[in-house]
Amino acid sequence: MGMASRNIKKKFNPNYTPIGWREWVYLPKYKNFPIKAKIDTGATSSALNAYDIKIYKKGKQSWVSFKLKQNKRVLKINSKLIKQKKITNSFGDTEIRPVIIMKIKLGHQSWDTEVTLAMRSSMTYPMLVGRSSLKKKHIIHSHKSYLTGKHSILL
Repeated sequence: MGMASRNIKKKFNPNYTPIGWREWVYLPKYKNFPIKAKIDTGATSSALNAYDIKIYKKGKQSWVSFKLKQNKRVLKINSKLIKQKKITNSFGDTEIRPVIIMKIKLGHQSWDTEVTLAMRSSMTYPMLVGRSSLKKKHIIHSHKSYLTGKHSILL
């Protein structure tokens, strides 16, 4: 066994959740609404495919309303707007996207993470989970899918 193999074994943490390159992500605050997600370590931040995005004021605070769709199910969400962020997408185009904090659940763990809202209607996966959302809690198996379980109703 080479030196590199030993170092990997020492650093492995059994508390990490194994995930594939695509997984079901759930939104605990919205009755565990399921979203098919692509795990994208090339992306820093996570993005949700949202539509009917509207920014509005509630008192002195900016809020955003939007809709999510997974197959035929639609979820309407109102959330505080944290900021707007300049994002360069995979095609090299730059756009300004609203950013919210959203609780997501992947496997048995759930946590709050920053998510940008994007018009991604042409994409296969309504959510991209970027590396900043994973927070070193997961080990990614790039050749496997749905290691945290399948949402059979929607597959």
